[in-house]
Amino acid sequence: MKVITKHADKRMRERIGIPRKALKKKAEIALERGVAHKECTGRLKKYVDWVFLSHVKGSDIRLFGEHVYIFTNSRLVTVLPLPNIYKDAVRKLIKRKEEKTLPILPKD
Repeated sequence: MKVITKHADKRMRERIGIPRKALKKKAEIALERGVAHKECTGRLKKYVDWVFLSHVKGSDIRLFGEHVYIFTNSRLVTVLPLPNIYKDAVRKLIKRKEEKTLPILPKD
């Protein structure tokens, strides 16, 4: 990831509460490990569709932790809080996604 806009910088510090030095790392983790729009289903997908349509500049939306990260061409545009009713679904999707990427160790 190359750029975090001034707006995204302000919103991350305001909504997530992390120092300026950690912003880029957090955004990179969200882009790599976050739940993509295409991975969502049901009510969560409807919510992400609404976010996508209401933020015209955002071409890539990632859900990570308790926040929605909106990117355009690997450039972080803004960060929104994730509504409480979707947090469990996002946690499950992230856990499932991480389990798929873990290497399978042979049994001895």
